[in-house]
Formats: sequence, C-alpha cells, structure tokens
Amino acid sequence: MKIALYQPWIYLYGGLEKSLLEVVTRSQHDWVVFTGHYEPKNTFPEFKNVDVRVLNSTSVKRTLLGTLISAFQIARQKIPADDFDAVVVWCDGLGDFISFRNHSLPLMNICSTPLRAAFDPVYERQVLANSGFLYHLSYKLFKFGFKIVDKAAWRYFDSIITTSTEVKNRIIEGELCTDESRMVMAYPGIEFKSSLEDVTYEPFILLPGRIMWTKNIQLAISAFLKADLNTPWKLKIAGFLDEKSQTYLEELKELANHSSNIEFIISPSHQELSLLYKQTAFCLFPPLNEDWGIVPLESMNHAKAVIANSSGGPKESIENKRTGFLLQPDVDAWAEKIRLLAGDISLCKRMGLSANERVKSFSWSEFVKRIDNTLSNIIKE
Repeated sequence: MKIALYQPWIYLYGGLEKSLLEVVTRSQHDWVVFTGHYEPKNTFPEFKNVDVRVLNSTSVKRTLLGTLISAFQIARQKIPADDFDAVVVWCDGLGDFISFRNHSLPLMNICSTPLRAAFDPVYERQVLANSGFLYHLSYKLFKFGFKIVDKAAWRYFDSIITTSTEVKNRIIEGELCTDESRMVMAYPGIEFKSSLEDVTYEPFILLPGRIMWTKNIQLAISAFLKADLNTPWKLKIAGFLDEKSQTYLEELKELANHSSNIEFIISPSHQELSLLYKQTAFCLFPPLNEDWGIVPLESMNHAKAVIANSSGGPKESIENKRTGFLLQPDVDAWAEKIRLLAGDISLCKRMGLSANERVKSFSWSEFVKRIDNTLSNIIKE
C-alpha cells in the first residue's frame, strides 16, 4: 500500500527524525514524506534515500506567535491524496492540524506528543517560571484557544499510535481522545548491539542529545560540579545545536564556569557519538517529563547505566537501581549518584550489563510492525 506521511519539519538530528526514518525504511508499505520545512544538510543523511516532498513553507519559530502562524499554515496544507491508500500524521504538537483538509482517506496519528505548551503542566511551569504578568496572560489565552482548535483536529483520526504512557496520558487528560480502543502503544526502539567487545568504561560521563532548554542540561552541569570528582573525570556534553539554542549554549558555558572538566562537543558525527557511547562510564539524561527518550535506549544499548529524572518516558525504559537511577530533579540527589557511579566502575559495569539486557525489549522492528498492522486495519475498515 502507498502511504502519505506528513511531518511539519525535518531539519534536526533528533529522536523524532530517527523514528520517522526507521518507519519509512523498514515498513512493508511504500511511503512518501510531505513536510513544510526540509533541511537535508542538518538532519540524518539517510533521508536522501527517502521520497521527501516539500509543501508550502512552514515557520519553525516556537514563540507563541510563531506557533500560531505555523498552526495556521499547517491547517491550510493540502496533500495530493489521489495516489495514496492512507495518510499518516506524525504529531509532535502541530502536525495534527493537517487533518482539517486531509481526512478523505483513512487517517492515522503517530503521536510523539500533543503540543507540550498546551498539554504538559510540567512544561508550562518551566515556561512561566520567570515570566511577567503580560506574558503569563498571553500564554493562558493561547493555551485556551489552542486546545479548542486542536480537539477539533483530533476528531478526524481513525487510529492513534502513542509512543509512551506519558504521551497517552497527555492525550487522555487533555481530552483529545478518550477512546482507548483507538489507541495503540508502540515504543520507538534501537538496533540491538549484541557484541560488547569494544565497550569500555573510561573516566568520563556522557550527556548526549540535542542542546536546547527543554533538555534541562543545567541540572546535570550543576550536579557534576557539586559532585566535585577527582581528575581525570570529565563531563562531556555531546549534542546537536540549532540557531535558536545558541543563547542557551552560552548560558550553559557560563554555568560551567569554563571548567576544564566540562567539554561541549557540538554536532558530533555518528562515528564520534558512537565512540563516546562505547567509552563512557555512564550517561546522564536530565530532561523533565520527556515524551519518551531515545538517548536512554542508546546508552543502555552500549551497556551504560543512565541517571535520569523520575518522570515521563524514562520511567518506562529505565529500571531504577538496576539499569540506572531515577531521581527527583534535585542537584544534591544527582550529585550523590554521580559520585556513587564514578567511584565504583564495577557497579557501572553490572548496571550496564543489566541495561543492555533490558533494552532488548525496545526494537525498531516491533515499533514498525505495530504501525504497519494498525495501518492495514484502518485501510481494511
């Protein structure tokens, strides 16, 4: 069957882009990817082998006004559906607005998350923490109006793939869909690393992933500094950076106080990142209420324990005290576990081996199989 897939933006190295790529390359169906913004030089090079077609331009600005403009642009998009058997929307907040003009065919939503600004109270508290009265008021008005329109967009979906329990709860609690029979859980996964011969445990800690404010990297830096580890221990922050996050990077460097023990590796190659995973003693994953999180899976795949916050996706992927530690977002608590693991490499290895065994539960093949089966069912109906 031929499937049209819509994702508003493809321009980053992130978990969403990786998941999308795995689906269109592994699926039994034929896919054409439609988007409103495509930067092939700034995302996975494998997209060059995918049929990607750009519709009218969609803004990537994530201010309140920018989000409204993007939502309006997406709602006006029309996918040429004559040659397709179904339309799939990959939703990370705004993609679902495409449903208004594209529901003549069976329509499925792969939901990485509803818009966090409207449906995640943890995210909202972070945004409003230091805001003034006018921004606070603007935000509340935006949220109220957005939720009304978004609920209207969701009524067109025949089936919904949720990528974690956290995402499913946001959907239900936000009343986007309360019929659980329309929902299918499918966890994004990894390509399992069966051989660990090249894995070592060197005296550095890895924090991989995109460098942006939602990743809460300041918690990890503060905890590392508080842990006050002896030389030669280092914290290596390796991630992809876009223009919008440049100011945040400078704030992180200032927080690190130009410490020689904290290293920023900007936009590492696949080979560089793979080597860091293989060599690190353990990994840190500090986001709050993350939708799912590919980083913990990649860490565990390389037999590395993970320290993460006890919220969102990591609560499902990490087994506390067995494959890593799930903590409150408290600097002292994080510093304590950093000192514990850094002071006991044998513990790092034991937890790492348990993590490697645990990660077998999350495979790309199972993820894609669930999506393919759900698609086949709604097309038959």
